[in-house]
Amino acid sequence: MPTPPADRRALRERARRSGSVVAQRLLDQPLRNLGVGGAIALLAATAAFGGLEPAASPTLPDVEVGETVVAAPFELTVDKVLWVDELPGAYLSEDGNRWLALTATVTSTADRTVTGVTLRDALGLVGVDGLVGEPTAGTDRVLSSQRLLLADGSDLSPVQPGLEYEVVFLFEQDGSVPPPEQVTVQAVGQTWRPSSLDTGFGWFDPTVVAQGRLAMRQAVDEGDA
Repeated sequence: MPTPPADRRALRERARRSGSVVAQRLLDQPLRNLGVGGAIALLAATAAFGGLEPAASPTLPDVEVGETVVAAPFELTVDKVLWVDELPGAYLSEDGNRWLALTATVTSTADRTVTGVTLRDALGLVGVDGLVGEPTAGTDRVLSSQRLLLADGSDLSPVQPGLEYEVVFLFEQDGSVPPPEQVTVQAVGQTWRPSSLDTGFGWFDPTVVAQGRLAMRQAVDEGDA
């Protein structure tokens, strides 16, 4: 496979710095002109100063408090990161457990109604001890147990297009584990495509589009909660 122009430019610069005249001459020619022997010579010459190094992996955008992240089909802005022992209208599975709560502003950018299941997949926590619930398949990301409207505590489902909602994503944590001082938050985008099982369409292929480590504190008043 031909070496991309950007990689060849980088190799030329390394050859120039290393003083390798052979490598510079080889890199100045198209690979098709070198033949098999020439290509092998190119690889041998470049190995001495780094070889054909792979491109660096792209860095994910940060999830930051107050900053909007696009995670199709939503725009998400995390507003607060709190923990609380109890919330009216939200029921823990065991006495003594607590809620880890991400309050967020959510807007659906889809042109049709989106289900609460799709919203559930949009935010997750990674690496938090004691979360109630298993990670999603093939990941270490745990999804929220409930997604409630701050206005009235009702479950947000479905999500209507173009409307802005203030939502709390609730993650239940075992009370025997200390509440975390920081949590890693992942925003997850999805793709609208046909189902592989039937003729219907849906949101599939969850992919992490942003990630950030955020400070968490205890909710200290009703405004926080």
